[in-house]
Amino acid sequence: MSTKSKWRGGNLAFYDNSTHETVGPMAPLVYKEDFLGTTLIAGATEWLAKDIHAEATEANVANAAEGVFRLHIGAGNAEQEAGLTFNDKLFINLDKKPIIEFVAAVHVLPTLDAELYFGVANAYVKGRLALADEGPTIHAAFMFDGSGACTIHTDDTAVDNDAVATGVTVVADAKHVFRIDFTDITDVKFYIDGVGVATSTTFNMSTGTNVVVQPYAMIAKAAAAGTGLGDLDIDSIAVWSNR
Repeated sequence: MSTKSKWRGGNLAFYDNSTHETVGPMAPLVYKEDFLGTTLIAGATEWLAKDIHAEATEANVANAAEGVFRLHIGAGNAEQEAGLTFNDKLFINLDKKPIIEFVAAVHVLPTLDAELYFGVANAYVKGRLALADEGPTIHAAFMFDGSGACTIHTDDTAVDNDAVATGVTVVADAKHVFRIDFTDITDVKFYIDGVGVATSTTFNMSTGTNVVVQPYAMIAKAAAAGTGLGDLDIDSIAVWSNR
C-alpha cells in the first residue's frame, strides 16, 4: 500500500493511493466501523437493523476477511427491506464539513422492483428513494437499481436531485470506495474510487442550520407484490468532521 495525504474539509487525511480508501483522517471528530465483530448486539445503542419480511436479513458475513456486513433481500413477491442505520442517533452535523466514506460491494445486483442505496440520512422512513415521498426526508446517497449503474440522490427538503447519473457501472462483488464530501454544503461532492462523479450537477443541501444525519444503508422493494432481489456488502464506514 502506498499512502499519500491530502487536506479535506480543513483536516488532513491519509489515503491508500491505489484504492483511494481513507486510512487515517486527522479531525476533531472521527468514527470508523470495520465490522470486525458482531455488529448487531442486543441492547446496543449504535447500529440498528431495519428489517421487513422473513427473507430480509442483516448480519456480519462469517469469516470474511477484513470484516463485512451484508444486507440481503430475497426473491419473494412481498414488501421487503434490509437496512442498517445508526439507530436514529443523528450525530453528523452538516454544518461541520463532514465527510463520509463507504467501502462496499454490490454482492447481488438489485433487480426488478428492488433498489439499493447508502450514504447519510435523517431519521428512518420506510421506502425507496426512487419513489416520490418515500424514504428519509433528508438524504445524500449513492443508489443502484437494476443494471449496476450508479446514480446519486440528494434532498434537503428544498432542493431535490433524483437519479443523477455518475457514469459508473459496477459488477457484482467488486469493492469500491464511495465518498460524500460536505465541505461546501452548497456544493456537495461525490467520489467513487477517488474520482469525482456527477460533477456537472450542483448538490445543494444548505436548507436549515445544524442539520444532523446518520450513516444509512438500505435495500428495499415495493409494498405488497414487490419483486426482485439484491445484496450489499459493507466493508467499512468512516465519518470525520470538525466540531
